[in-house]
Amino acid sequence: MVAGESARRAHARDQRDKLEAYTEVLRRLHAGGCQEARAPGFKDQLWLHFDRMPARYALDVNVERAEDVLMHKRLLKLAEDPANQPVFDIRPVQVSPNVNGNLNESVDSDSAMADDFQSSLNQSGRVGYVRPHYVFFHCTL
Repeated sequence: MVAGESARRAHARDQRDKLEAYTEVLRRLHAGGCQEARAPGFKDQLWLHFDRMPARYALDVNVERAEDVLMHKRLLKLAEDPANQPVFDIRPVQVSPNVNGNLNESVDSDSAMADDFQSSLNQSGRVGYVRPHYVFFHCTL
C-alpha cells in the first residue's frame, strides 16, 4: 500500500507541474496577443498537449518562450503522417558576449545588451561570424 500511495503522490506532483507550466504558457500567449490562443477549444487542446507529454516536459519547457509550445504542437501534428517525417523547425537566435568574451545565447533578444552587441558586430566589420540557430526536430515511429 505504501508503494501505491507514493505513486499517487508522484502522479499528483507531475500533474501539478504540468498545470503550472500550462497556465503560465497560456497566460503568456494571451498577454502576447496570440490570436491562436483565443480560438474556441484552444485551452483544451493546449492542456491535452501538456497532459500527453512526460512530466519532465513541464519542467523543461521555457515558459518565457510560450510560442515554442505552439511550434512543438505543430511539429507533433505534422509528424503523425509518416510522409512528413522527419519534421523540424529552425530559427535564428540572438547571441551576446559575456564578460570573458565568449558568446552566450541571449534570453531577451530585445535587451540593450543584445542591441549593443549587434551594433558592435556591425561596426567591427567582423568577417565569418555565423549566427547560431535552434533546431527543433521531431519524428514518431
